[in-house]
Amino acid sequence: MTNEYRFNKRPKDPKLCKLIHKTIVLNCRQLDLKLEDVAHELGLAKGTLENKLKPSSDNDFTVSEFIHFMELIGNYDALQYLAGQFDLTLIENAKTKSSCCEINTLVDSLSIENSDVFKTAKAALQNGEISSIEKFNLQKEIQDVITVATQLQEDLKKV
Repeated sequence: MTNEYRFNKRPKDPKLCKLIHKTIVLNCRQLDLKLEDVAHELGLAKGTLENKLKPSSDNDFTVSEFIHFMELIGNYDALQYLAGQFDLTLIENAKTKSSCCEINTLVDSLSIENSDVFKTAKAALQNGEISSIEKFNLQKEIQDVITVATQLQEDLKKV
């Protein structure tokens, strides 16, 4: 018997590869991460991740890596795409929907964090220069704003 079974493998879906890659790149930009950081978080080398996302490569994303990717990124567009391939629709559980109270709390937190950025920036600029410590503190406060704003954005999607 010959090795004809090797040709039975389903080819990679270029749209799925592109969607996963786009999601990773977008997440890297939002969180100021490198592709290498995401790859390492998935337990892969950067080159291995890049190869798995190339439609022409024989390396496939495993189911475990795909699940870990969704847990890590928190974006389910790739899963929604896969469901669409089988004429299925993903529906969120009612218990995962955000309440108005949760959103209100996040809006308050965002306002507080934004105020912290303002205070930190004004204090740093008081003497006309920004020291490395002041710069670090300001970047930390800005990251806090981004974190809360991202959470608010995600929770609004669930309403």
